[in-house]
Order: sequence, then C-alpha cells, then structure tokens
Amino acid sequence: MDVNNWIKKSDYAHKMVEENIKNGAEYRHQQKKVENEELLWNGLNLDNVTLSGVGTLNFEDDSIRLDENDDIEDLEKRPNCSVVINLEKHDFTMYNRVYLKMFIKATGFVNFYVHYAFGSVVHTASVIPNKWNEIMFEVEDVNRNDVKTLIITPFLFGTPPEALPDVSFFIKDIKIQLVKADYIKGWELEDRIAYSHVGYFTDAIKTAIISGNKEFDFYLKNEKNNIVYQNKTKLCKSHLGEFQVLDFSMVNTPGIYYLEVNNIKTNLFEISSNPYQLSIWKSMQFLRTLRCGVEVENVHSACHLNCRTVHANGKSVPNFRGWHDAGDLSQFEICTAEMTEAILDLAKNTKDEDLYKRLLEEGKVGTDWLLQTSFEDGQRALAVGYRMWRKNVLSPTNKGVLQNASEEGPFENFLACAALLKAVNSYDNKIYKEWCLRTAILDFETAIKDYKLKVYTKRWGSNIDAAVAGIGAECASLLYEITKEAKYQDIAINYGDIIMQTQQLDYPNWDIPLRGFFYEDIDHKYLLTYEHRGHEQTPVQGLYYLCKTFKNHENYKKWYHSLELYGEYVKKTISYTAPYNLLCAHVYDLNKFNMERFTVPAGYGTTAEALENLKTQAKHGIKLNDDVYLRIFPAAIQRRGFHATLLSKTKAVSLVSKITNDQELRQIAINQLEWIFGKNPFATSTMYGEGYNYHPLYVAYSPQLVGALPVGIETKGYDDEPYWPTINNAVYKEIWGHTTGKYLFVLNDLIEEKRQ
Repeated sequence: MDVNNWIKKSDYAHKMVEENIKNGAEYRHQQKKVENEELLWNGLNLDNVTLSGVGTLNFEDDSIRLDENDDIEDLEKRPNCSVVINLEKHDFTMYNRVYLKMFIKATGFVNFYVHYAFGSVVHTASVIPNKWNEIMFEVEDVNRNDVKTLIITPFLFGTPPEALPDVSFFIKDIKIQLVKADYIKGWELEDRIAYSHVGYFTDAIKTAIISGNKEFDFYLKNEKNNIVYQNKTKLCKSHLGEFQVLDFSMVNTPGIYYLEVNNIKTNLFEISSNPYQLSIWKSMQFLRTLRCGVEVENVHSACHLNCRTVHANGKSVPNFRGWHDAGDLSQFEICTAEMTEAILDLAKNTKDEDLYKRLLEEGKVGTDWLLQTSFEDGQRALAVGYRMWRKNVLSPTNKGVLQNASEEGPFENFLACAALLKAVNSYDNKIYKEWCLRTAILDFETAIKDYKLKVYTKRWGSNIDAAVAGIGAECASLLYEITKEAKYQDIAINYGDIIMQTQQLDYPNWDIPLRGFFYEDIDHKYLLTYEHRGHEQTPVQGLYYLCKTFKNHENYKKWYHSLELYGEYVKKTISYTAPYNLLCAHVYDLNKFNMERFTVPAGYGTTAEALENLKTQAKHGIKLNDDVYLRIFPAAIQRRGFHATLLSKTKAVSLVSKITNDQELRQIAINQLEWIFGKNPFATSTMYGEGYNYHPLYVAYSPQLVGALPVGIETKGYDDEPYWPTINNAVYKEIWGHTTGKYLFVLNDLIEEKRQ
C-alpha cells in the first residue's frame, strides 16, 4: 500500500490500521512444516495438570479450563494464577518448538498477556479474547535435557471500566514439535539477504549483504521484473566474518525495486528522497495508541483518571494524559520530554503539510503533560508506575488512588526545559507559548540549582556531567535565542567547558588508541556507557547548539573540534562491524565500571558478582589494551535490547554530520536505521507492521500495534553478537515510546526538508 492510501485509511494516523499479516514472522512461523510432534497433555483428564495460586481449574470437553477474577487494585499484592503441566515423562531433546491453542472468554478486554515458562525461558504471547489463538515459540537454544514443567500464567492486570472481571481461559492441543528453527544468534546470513526493507535515499549509498566468500552476479529489478542494474558482489572481510556486498549505489532513479542473487530474492523496497515517510506516519499511529487518560479506539477507554503525583507539601497534580511509556503502562518524564522534542523538531523539518499538522498534534500531547505535571517549585512527576488497569473510581478514603511522589533532578528538569522551549517555537497561541516559556525557565533554574547542589533522582543514580551539561548547554542556547539575555550565553559557555572536560581529547597510551569519546565526569573516573535507555547524544547536542547559536564566540573552534573528534572516534570504530556498519556501543575500562548505571535483578547475586559478569562481557569485545575493550553491543545484566542506545549514538552522529556537512557520517547514521529495518543478520524489520518478517512484540495490555519499535535486538550471555530469538518477552521485544522518539530524533537530521 502506498503512503497516501495508508494515510487516508488511517485518517491521518488517528485510526488503527492493521498490518498485512503475511508480511510478518508470525505468519511464516505458522506455515513451517512440522516434521515430528508429541502431545504434552492427553486432552482426557487433569492427571498431570495442577493449579498454582488463585482461580479454579476444571476440565471441559477437550480443554483445560481456568477461571479467575481480574478485579484487583493493588499491584504489590497482585495474585498469581498458573496452570502447571508435569512433563517429567517426556524427552524433549529431539524437538524445538512448543505449541498450544488458547481461547479466552472475556468481556471488554482487547488483549491478554500470558507467560509460558518452559525450562529456562519464558515466552509471552498476545492473546486476543473470544477466539482460538495459536501459541508457538521455538526453544532450539534452550537446554531441553531436564525440563520438568510447562507453566502457563495468565497475568492478572486489573479491569478497565469497560470490562467485566470474570475471565475464563481454555487451553488445548499442547504439543512439542520439531521444525526448522529460525536463525537467532550471530552475524551469518545463511540463505537470507540483509537489506533495508523500507528502502534507500536516492542520494545515499545503497547496499545489501549476503554471507560467504564466493562471488555472485546480482540483479536489481523493478516491480515489472525488468533488470535495472546488474553487477558482481564484492568480498568484505572484517571482525565479523566474510560477506558479499551487493552495491547498487549507482541507481538514483526513484521507484520500487527488488534484489536477486543466487536464486534468492528480496521483497519490494523503495528508492526515494524519503523512504522513511510511511514509517513516520506509522510511528504517529503507534504514539497515539500509547496515549493515556483518553479513549484510544480498539485499545482502551479513558484510563488512569484516579492517578496523581503528590508533593511533600500535600499538593497534587493529575499525572494521566501524555503517553504510556511501554507495554507496562507506566510513564517517565525523561522519555516523554525527549519524545516531545524529537516530534517538534521533525515537525519543523518537513514540507508535508499534513504530516506537519499531525506531528504538532502529537507533540502537544507531550507538551501538555509536561505543563500539567509541574509544581511551582520545579518539582515534577518523574516516574509514574501504573502497571495495571484501574476503574477510575475515587472514594472518600482514597482507596484505589495511585499516588506517586514528586521529584526533581537536573537532567530531568533540563530535558523538560528543552522540550518546552521547542514548543515555544512551534505553536502560535500566545498564551500557550508564554506558559511554556515560564515553565521552561522554572525547569532551567531548578536544574541549575540542583546541579550545583549535586541533587539527583535516586532511581537513575548520581548526575552524569556529560549528559547534564550537554542538555544544559542546549537549553541555555535556546533561551538565549528566544530572550537574547546575555546571562544565558554565559551559562551555555560554562556548560560547554564542562562538556569538553568530559571528552577524551588526546590519544591514550593503548595498543589501539582512540579519542573523541566521552566520560561521565570531568575527572574521567567513569566512561560514559548506557545499558538500556540511551543518552549518548546529550554532550554532542550541547556542542551542536553552542556552534549553531554562538558562531562568533572565541570558543567556537574548540566546540567544533570536539565534534570533529567524536566523528573521528565513530569512523575509526565502524570498520569493526563492516559490512553492516553498526555503531559500536562503548569503550569499557575494567577499572572504571560505575555499578550505578547497571540494573542487577533481585536474586541475581552480589554486586561483586554482577561486576565480574560485566567485566567478562567487556573482554568479549575488541581489545584496545590490557584493561580496555570496545564492545559492539552494550554490557548489561538484565536490561538487554539496544535500539535506544544505538539510536542515541546515531543521533550524536547525525548531529555531527549536520554541523560539519560530513557525508560519511551521514551515511553511517543512515546505516543504523537500515539495521533496524532489516539490514541485520535476521533479515527482520523490527518495526511492527512495517517492512517484512517483523516479530510479534511484547505489548502486554494492548493488541499488536503497527508502528511500534521494541527495546531492540539483544545479546546473549557474555557474547558480543546479536541475538533475536522467537521467544517474545520484556525487555528486548517490549514496545517502547522512547525508541520511537529516538528514531524520529535521528530522522530530523537526515530528511533534508525545510518549511518555508
């Protein structure tokens, strides 16, 4: 479907448009040939079936029946109900896929999420009520020698106002099967072509990848099957292995094409001035489905209307509206602020009038929330943990009211300030603009005060100088542009000095020396790394806005040089990941791990054990010195899935390319989007409903949402290579507004359009 038809069908991304189901991985999985299978439950009785937790277990016809009640209000005491199937008499070594069918009888619910625990893995599937659903997940890389149980756990997640609490689950046809398993780990491509499913910019390098050291003829054909271009593949050897590259950069004519090589074909893709246009519209549809506090058709009614953030002085503000953060319904100010800024930046950079209006509409959702959740002393609603449906009922005793405590922190307040200043420059209403500016100044002053006092939010750990100074420099630069007050220039310059102090400006004495990367702090105690949510772009943002705003300042050459050094660092490290050209995550010094930046799950072990795990992961990277390593993917204990860290770094690269007009860096930024949209070892687009071979995502409370990006491709164990199993679970496959925001943030720098 072309862009215009999709836009009209979706009412400009205001209505949900379902994906072409045959384009997704789920359909492909359903078509796999079953070579062998074995029943895990005989369908005749409950002899090997037990109930754990609440609910009632029965046998009905040929199904296990579980009845439970979703009328819960307290997350901390959320009851558990699980169907436990005893598997001790089964040998699973010859099988690799679990299969079952589930029917949920329910009123008013649009989706359920159910956990399926098999051995060491937990799969989570979206289950649509009042129809039979096929559930299947591959366990090829799971130790199947000693699997004792299959545990099926429907999550009890409260009852929205439009629903009834009594729910019945029916389970049947529980099997273990043998199929040809998906390729899920590593860099090899086997019988796949890695290419950008959405397409390629007309003025950019255009390549696709296959594995091997053997040269092949390849063909670029148009949608009428005519050969447009042909050539031979080119061998590329790198740290990752041996590959053949299909380079068709010579083709600059807009159109619809596909590639063919060695009897393998791609699906159709586009070459145009903006091949990402449809994905932007789908992102807008996705963000609308994340809206909180209002009805979202086919997702939920107005929700969480009884949720508030409470100040220590007893005052409170409603914290509904805005966007749910991810599949868990929570809200985080950091993500909301960055998403809002990204949307408003992109709006200023598009000639498409319809898209411009739609971006401004969605940007105001974030801006309104930032205004609504601000207290007069600069404190804010920073983290709101809904995590369940609620009935929107207020009682005299406040039973059922979710209360969240207000907080303040320099990074969070600066982010709000930046977003609100972009709103000042985006909207026409004079009163609204003045409100945004007043609130932005309050956030700015609060952030300056707190940074000096070393105040920080306990959730995210102590302040990161590079990040705080980076976004602080941006805010001060924007305030200077708006007000022309000299004090803001002085503050911006000061923060610029801090940013440069956090950067590695000279070559260290390493076997493979690198410079241009950043430390957390001016003392270079800890390297700047992120495990999950990413903000590596912030110091670069600060330098970018300094260069943009104060071109005649005596420090301009220093700021510009710092940006060039970061570009140098990127160019030197990108060679390790050819031909994917994936940005390497971070430099790790074994003596400079800041454990504040890593999530260690409860029950994992000691902090010392977690540190040793992280060090071992670092050592699986590229050795720069005895104690220093470069990893392609971040080191992490629990929070794996790295689109956000990748796109944060990509934003830094796109900003440097923009200010320096460096086309090599621009291409590197484009390469990262191509990775997300299919030019990866799994030949999968990771945006649901866009491109091809996209996996079902962890949506939890919603149906599958077109336009959703997940947390991202992860790693396994200590290895520094991509891992994308068919298992669906948080956090790597969880939908996330933060990822979408970062994606739009990057596009703003790559789409060279300007409004008149």
